[in-house]
Amino acid sequence: MRTVQPPPTLLVFTLGPAGESARRRLLPGALKGMEIGLRQTCLETALEAGRACGCRLEVCAPERPALPEGAGWIPQAGAGFGERLEEAIAGAFARAPRPGAPVLVVGTDVPGLAARHLRSALASLAEDDARVVLGPSPDGGFYLLAAARPLPPLPAVRWCRRDTLRQLRRALERAGRQVELVEPLADLDRPADLEGWLARERAEGEGWTVLSAMLRRALAEQRRPRPVPDAEDRPFSIPPRLTGRAPPITRDH
Repeated sequence: MRTVQPPPTLLVFTLGPAGESARRRLLPGALKGMEIGLRQTCLETALEAGRACGCRLEVCAPERPALPEGAGWIPQAGAGFGERLEEAIAGAFARAPRPGAPVLVVGTDVPGLAARHLRSALASLAEDDARVVLGPSPDGGFYLLAAARPLPPLPAVRWCRRDTLRQLRRALERAGRQVELVEPLADLDRPADLEGWLARERAEGEGWTVLSAMLRRALAEQRRPRPVPDAEDRPFSIPPRLTGRAPPITRDH
């Protein structure tokens, strides 16, 4: 008899589109609405990748964002980033259909994330359910964490730093967990990251194609020099009246 595998859980850990935008702005203030749209598309793309892999869909955020049908909202609990992340992962394992069901954790700042990255992590866990799979980012962090067993406590890891991936890997290995790395992906932390992604445009899907074209046009418009008005177009103004001691009067001899 064929054993039915429990569905994995995709846990999207985020501050929500508005919160992520306020935390790390990628676009000028005049394009705030477009940036929130970018963050929302990242969220929906991650959920769609999970849906394509047969995952249960959960979004852990401080407040409930706009979610597609079938995705559940889990409020974030804890003080700092590390505490909130560990609480979210532990909760996802507790809500899993049964022990051994994998949990995959991703953020909402990786436009290149696709179903194949999740499938790669699941395939690695199928070979050894004791390992932990990490997706590295070029900045020293990670965009994906996947495991089929709950994680050990990670008090020594300093989160959101350039050496977070190295510290996390070391802490897991010291706890007896083998770590497997999958394909690296760039995340969006700075305006330069967004411009680099727009130049490469490696994200998949028609929605990304349309959005990236809109972003390139908007940024080009922001950079375009504003014309200097002609003299006749400039508004007329009366020079300010000078006050103080008058200059001495001179007479010609």
